[in-house]
Amino acid sequence: MRLRTVATAVASLACALMAAGLAAAQAPAPPAAQQHVLPDTNAIAPAMVDGGRKIFHGRGTCFACHGMNLEGGPIAPTLKEHSWKDAKNGDLGAIYYVVTHGVKGTAMVSRPGGIADADAVNVAAYVWSVGHRGTKP
Repeated sequence: MRLRTVATAVASLACALMAAGLAAAQAPAPPAAQQHVLPDTNAIAPAMVDGGRKIFHGRGTCFACHGMNLEGGPIAPTLKEHSWKDAKNGDLGAIYYVVTHGVKGTAMVSRPGGIADADAVNVAAYVWSVGHRGTKP
């Protein structure tokens, strides 16, 4: 049990340090003309979900706070089906907004890992699919 507590503390510290570093390195938002249009949720293709999964578990570093299975942890909430707090109702547009704008007062920074808007669309599609379709994390 003690090892688990230490592991949780180390993970929390790593996530906090990563978020602080990413916040300092955030690029300014792209001009409105470069904003990406979100697909209808019926049009989310498996390739989008797979692309979002790779970014979430890779350069987006989302897994560091939200967990490998999107289960959440001491710093970040679950991204599986739940009562959504910041991404209201878990709507695709709300998830995308959180990914591209972050959540003030939390470790959630905008465009984690410096991902582009196109990458954020895929991450949002992945998170939405896990939470609404039961897609495997």
